[in-house]
Amino acid sequence: MRKLLIFSLVLIFFNLSCSKNSTTDSTGTIIKLTPLWSAFTSDRLIGGTSIKETILYDNGIVVSSNQNYESALLMLDVNTGIKKWMWQENLLTYTRATSFSLDFPIISGGNLICNQLYFNVNIDLKTGKTVWKNEFIEYSYDKLNNFFNSTIYCGNQGFYNSYTKKPVGVYVLNMKTGTPEFILPVKIDTTNTLSDSGYSGETSCVYPFINNQDTLLSLIVTDPPMSGYKYRLTTSLYNASKHTWIYERIPLFNVSNEGVSGKPIVFGNNLYVCSAGESVCFNMLTGERKWATNFTDGNRANSFSISTPLLADNKIFFQNENSYLYCLDPNTGATIWKQSFFGSRAHMAYLNGIVYVISGGDGELYAFDASNGNKLWAIPSPDLNTNSSAIFDGYVGVVPPQNGQKGKIVVTTGLNAYCYEAYK
Repeated sequence: MRKLLIFSLVLIFFNLSCSKNSTTDSTGTIIKLTPLWSAFTSDRLIGGTSIKETILYDNGIVVSSNQNYESALLMLDVNTGIKKWMWQENLLTYTRATSFSLDFPIISGGNLICNQLYFNVNIDLKTGKTVWKNEFIEYSYDKLNNFFNSTIYCGNQGFYNSYTKKPVGVYVLNMKTGTPEFILPVKIDTTNTLSDSGYSGETSCVYPFINNQDTLLSLIVTDPPMSGYKYRLTTSLYNASKHTWIYERIPLFNVSNEGVSGKPIVFGNNLYVCSAGESVCFNMLTGERKWATNFTDGNRANSFSISTPLLADNKIFFQNENSYLYCLDPNTGATIWKQSFFGSRAHMAYLNGIVYVISGGDGELYAFDASNGNKLWAIPSPDLNTNSSAIFDGYVGVVPPQNGQKGKIVVTTGLNAYCYEAYK
């Protein structure tokens, strides 16, 4: 009888803690929402793993963690928040006690393959065990963001003072060992470049695709900086099946204050690239630039960075450091709507007509109607009562609807993970 009473009380507490109570402000924006669950992730508020894309596997979601001053990953059950496994390794001495990023993770079968600075790593998503890891002496291949026909294509940065003298170009990843293998050099323009930058150029993006049964590689190359740290960005197209260049070094921008911002995205034959406060759209088959948009609204100069674009509902979304969220027509670049937004660029996520994003300014979780830009959520971190620095840290994970229920939104604070029922 006593056990039954205790069990009943636990159920009552669980149901109360998981209720969907919300608070709105005078505009109807939800400013407080009871989470479906929360889960402890870190033993102290310190930089952990930065994740910019949702990683789902077998009813679990991967979130960042930090244990004993070491970056880590946690796999949490999407329905309960219960920990399935933790992954943590000392990959290199000089990455300890610092954060590392899963900016462009790839899921191949049941494996998570990611790259950060000095290492590539392959993690078994079922067990959280390392399949292989591959370390490098020099800064390594920076964007493992193109998984195609069981092959990962990637580019690299080059340095004048590199001990290994890795050529700047295109690499493929050996899936058994994690070793990048060089397959194609690219042309770098060193005219009028700074002699003391130490930077000899970069293959910033490699996008493989099929056209007329041939495998083509669309490339973005960033030259070494010129005076004032201005960069030239160009695009090229290589026919990997016939080993010929279709075109080389068509300029994307006149000059830019930085290299590629975030991750370029593809829609049809178009590739969308951001740099500083500008975005361009060009046809990958011809190199023709279709449109360019310079985000100059707000109080910040257009030299500030743009987030990785988000493509959904036949719209393309940008979040710029000038404190605006933009919705554009992907075919013309015309502005459909823009919404003032307090914060720097951040990762965006989309689910069922809603764009979710964490503000880099106030650290709140925002939700916007993708059709018109109406603000629906502005939810602060529940951990602010514990630590005034424990804002939401920029990650937004989305879990699609299951069994007739709404989807879920998972966010983290550096101390805990919180799961909210999606707006719709």
